[in-house]
Amino acid sequence: MRPLILVSSVVLIASLSNCSSPASVSAPSTRSTLADTPMDSAPSLLWSNGFGQFWRQRWQLEEQGTWGLENVEVVRGLEDCFERVLRVHYPAESASPATARQAGVPIGGAEFRGQLGLAPRDRLRLSYYVRFSDNFAFVKGGKLPGLYGGIANSGGNIPDGTDGFSTRMMWRENGVGEVYAYLPTSEGYGTSIRQGEWVFRPGRWHHVVQEIHLNQPGQADGKIRVWFDDTLVVDRADITFRSTAQLQIDGIFFSTFFGGGDRSWATPNSVYADFAAFSVSTVP
Repeated sequence: MRPLILVSSVVLIASLSNCSSPASVSAPSTRSTLADTPMDSAPSLLWSNGFGQFWRQRWQLEEQGTWGLENVEVVRGLEDCFERVLRVHYPAESASPATARQAGVPIGGAEFRGQLGLAPRDRLRLSYYVRFSDNFAFVKGGKLPGLYGGIANSGGNIPDGTDGFSTRMMWRENGVGEVYAYLPTSEGYGTSIRQGEWVFRPGRWHHVVQEIHLNQPGQADGKIRVWFDDTLVVDRADITFRSTAQLQIDGIFFSTFFGGGDRSWATPNSVYADFAAFSVSTVP
């Protein structure tokens, strides 16, 4: 892996925000923006990827748990902001792999875990852009990338405090957003955090930043913060991720599909989502 120059992720975000393509969603002035929210000190860029040649090697994809790569393609020359984007397809009637097996519908979307070549950490900030196709119907909901540790628990596999966790994002009906976290405190499935604090819109670039601070074992002092289009929409400081210090943040859980556990979540039409400018930074 070639070395990366450590630069402030705030500089990276600021440069992208000057592009004409990503459209910001207006928000009440009482909410904090990414620029004016205290960050302790400037973060440093650890890793970034714009889906150039050999992007899979740069992500260091884990073989276990990877599916749907036939539904992804790198598309070039669409925007002034992003030279390349990763386009993920969701065929008509597609849903999660579990639904596909049960109902005989296509598998839509894709899922993989990227370790990125970084050492595990207790704190990390993830940034990326997403745009849903103009004809995107959100139906009942679906998954979006987030951070993970250990086995990246999902699919009803509740963490025990030592084996893993995940903090994927979700869209819900009408594009309503949330954090969908698998934690030791989850019951049955993932824990919904701050549903309805932001809304995804088809045909528009949205900027998602997720910051995770793992808890001290034995204390419920973990943090999840999310900025949507540079506005702080989630700020929780009472999260339990783990019961052992050996469990840390390992990388990005790239997970996106319609679902949900049955075909009522499936997309009625063939749609896609574009993802761009992934990066992870330190959190002091």
